[in-house]
Amino acid sequence: MLTVADLSYTYPGEHHPSLSDISFSIAAGECACFSGHSGCGKTTLLLALKGLLPEGTLAGTISYGENPLTREEILSGFGLVFQNAESQLLCSTVFDEVAFGPENLCIPPAEINQRIIEALSAVDLLEFGNRNVERFSAGQKQRLCIASVLSMQPRVILLDEPTSQLDGKGRNDLLKVLHHLKRQGISILIAEHNIQPFIEIIDRYLLMSAGRITGIQDHPPDEYRSGHSTISPTAHYSRHQPAEETVVSAKNLTVSYPGSSNILRDCSFAIGTGELLHLYGENGCGKSTLLKTIAGAIQPDAGSLTVCGQDFPRAGELLGTVALLFQNPQRQLFEDTVRDEVAFTLKRLKFADKEIERRVESALTLSEAVHLTDRLPLTLSFGEQHRVALASVIAPEPKLLLLDEPFAGLDPTQRLRLLKILAQLRQQKGTAIVIVSHDPLPDPTWADRIIIMRNGRIVPPEAAPL
Repeated sequence: MLTVADLSYTYPGEHHPSLSDISFSIAAGECACFSGHSGCGKTTLLLALKGLLPEGTLAGTISYGENPLTREEILSGFGLVFQNAESQLLCSTVFDEVAFGPENLCIPPAEINQRIIEALSAVDLLEFGNRNVERFSAGQKQRLCIASVLSMQPRVILLDEPTSQLDGKGRNDLLKVLHHLKRQGISILIAEHNIQPFIEIIDRYLLMSAGRITGIQDHPPDEYRSGHSTISPTAHYSRHQPAEETVVSAKNLTVSYPGSSNILRDCSFAIGTGELLHLYGENGCGKSTLLKTIAGAIQPDAGSLTVCGQDFPRAGELLGTVALLFQNPQRQLFEDTVRDEVAFTLKRLKFADKEIERRVESALTLSEAVHLTDRLPLTLSFGEQHRVALASVIAPEPKLLLLDEPFAGLDPTQRLRLLKILAQLRQQKGTAIVIVSHDPLPDPTWADRIIIMRNGRIVPPEAAPL
């Protein structure tokens, strides 16, 4: 029995606690889900249980059975899969990553090999054992992180937004793994907005708000029953008339990585000025690679590409004209305050101070992040970081905005709100916007057009019904 009593925590330099008087208990083989809006303290609580919070003000006890756990017992007995999978990947190959934990526990080599096989088989990655981790999609990285935790054989598994980067197949595979773990008597704690995939295994729901547990129930909260929200979309998006001018034109675009087959194969498409586009496909089909190629971060091997009038642009050459919001917002957050973060590109573009101030305020307002202006970006929740990163890429008022899985870390209401923000950006600035996701949009009426990808190719609409 895992018991948490009177757990409270305040981050260094903060005046208000992020967790207050958290108390609950979880039996062996039980699955509990923490539910609440983005920023309510779910991730902080999981980090506290794993003993990974910075040295702030921490009070309360964590025990398993009758005795409080030592830090060493917590580190070895609790397995945490981060919301941001990249932040816990340490090794270059899949086999090395899964072996890392057991090796540090001085497990015999023969047993380590067996654990590797079992863990990778559980997440359907065994055939990729020698693959370079950097070449994995976000969904594949998340499955790898789960495997690396399973190889440690923990008593308690903590999952922070485990479906945020997983497509339908990935979610089904994860559910099978969790069923198996429950039968083994492992306790499972999930912090998740998209509850629907886990309803059949969740025993209790712990509702959180402002760092506190506000209720415990054995049925799903209505507001979080689905990742697409039970809230009906109310926005009415005006249809965009096809533009004669294009911001992107690509023909027979092909991209490969060293040591692998083609990631993109003969992709041909165009994006019109001011168009709202949804690029849809399963994990690993090449969506993120296509966005990076458009942004100039990857150079194609073959074909032609013109972006905002420039052929084969390279990284930095379209600064302020094309903006890319990464799948992992932490990759583009580095300043000491949110204000400085949003102003960074504007300063590089040598805008006047008054214009920088105006655009920073405008972008933060549009992104609904004004209240975070003086915060340190890397101390924010994942969802808050996404909104700050969004403000930083829209502040230069680009002609083309590329967003890679922008709904991660956002609760159902905020996902709908993000679509409204982006529609307003198109209406006010004429920005063309591309959203990449492995799920249908929360409001399917948002996009002017949907492009579907499979196995590195763009599929004709008539051949790929949603």
